[in-house]
Amino acid sequence: MIISLIIATGLMALAARSWLGLSGTFRQSQSRQAREIAEAGIARTLERLNASYSYLLIKSYDSSEAGKPWNDGNYISSVCPDVIFGEPSLSGTVGAKGKYTLLSYLFQGSPFYGGKATLRMKGERLHSNDSVAATSIVEQTIDIRPKSCTNSFGEPTITSGFPGLLGQTVVLGNNDVFGTLSGNVLCLQCYSGTESESLSREQQEDYIQMNRNGSVAGQIFLGPIDLPPVPEPPSGLDFEPPASVTSSTTFTAGQDTGACRVEQREDETSITHCVVNDISLKSKNEILTVDTTAGDVRIYVRGSEAVFTGGAAIKHIPEGASASSLGLFGNPIDPDDTTTDQLVRLAGASTTNALWAYFPDGNMGINGGSKETADCDTEGECTGGDINGAVWAKEWNGSSSNVAQLVVPADIGTQLFNKFGPQYALGIRDYVALGVSQWSSWTKQ
Repeated sequence: MIISLIIATGLMALAARSWLGLSGTFRQSQSRQAREIAEAGIARTLERLNASYSYLLIKSYDSSEAGKPWNDGNYISSVCPDVIFGEPSLSGTVGAKGKYTLLSYLFQGSPFYGGKATLRMKGERLHSNDSVAATSIVEQTIDIRPKSCTNSFGEPTITSGFPGLLGQTVVLGNNDVFGTLSGNVLCLQCYSGTESESLSREQQEDYIQMNRNGSVAGQIFLGPIDLPPVPEPPSGLDFEPPASVTSSTTFTAGQDTGACRVEQREDETSITHCVVNDISLKSKNEILTVDTTAGDVRIYVRGSEAVFTGGAAIKHIPEGASASSLGLFGNPIDPDDTTTDQLVRLAGASTTNALWAYFPDGNMGINGGSKETADCDTEGECTGGDINGAVWAKEWNGSSSNVAQLVVPADIGTQLFNKFGPQYALGIRDYVALGVSQWSSWTKQ
């Protein structure tokens, strides 16, 4: 009898261990399946992003932030013509008993250089009654790289996508825009249709009203983009009431006098900020000279105009200074058109002037023209011209000069990125998600 009880007890213990082992095997299998479901969700999401929603590869998303969809209509880079607006499905099923949900997508980098993105996906293995048997969270970090809209990744780049000339409206006239990589024109409101990718080059030129003697060395892009705010001087600087520049004037980097104040920066070259009312120079001998030998100079025009006529000009020295070292900035964007647009007519001196001009509420053009003819190499990159840099405005009015030349340096996007930050490295680019650099997962029953 005692022996029988011992044997029975042993058999029950063995059965219990067997059941626990089998149960543990079931749980491990369900956990593994939940992880595989999450991985399948990541693969599907990346495939859809690469195929149709690549502009979202540089936008972060967090499912815990209620009311903030991934595609909220704000784009930090313009989109390629053939994209699908919207967003990929953020959840889905795998087989009859699997469900995945995207928890978050965190992009770290810039639209100009790309960066890395971390996806966090939840996978759920369901019972037959749809209750959750096991849950797994998988986190992957992937590389995000920019590329041309029309090229596959790794193919030679034909354009930086950076707009050397940007306007809500553009009348190019007989102006020339030089620079194969960055001598691109972006017009935000020239075309209101939905098939810009099907437009021929001739049709694009018609939409920016380019005349027979005008030219664009780069690409022509027609479509919207979210513009960054116009730069402003630091709030801690104490400026005098803005005065107008009506006679020959010199602004020198590092000189804390008159309209200018110097921003001292630890371990970096200082920046000189100059605030003026109008710039109104209207005779041949009137020159606004800007000397950036000792650092960058940024001029802020608060009044109604920045006009150089009658042979007056802006002269940037020393010769060979970069475009990003001289900034000429207007009033902020005025979406309701409540204030009168600023009138901006640029003119260079006898030599090329390197500068970046940004007047988001200005009607801009170049007076005179071709004081120094562009000199281009075999790859289509150039020096010379009237303005060497980039010009962004509300309206570009090419009728103010029939022969003006804008030369856009190939690296102008990089210059603005380094000097002003990633939001100013605008461009029309595509993006691609590449291989996984980090992977982790955790499971809960």
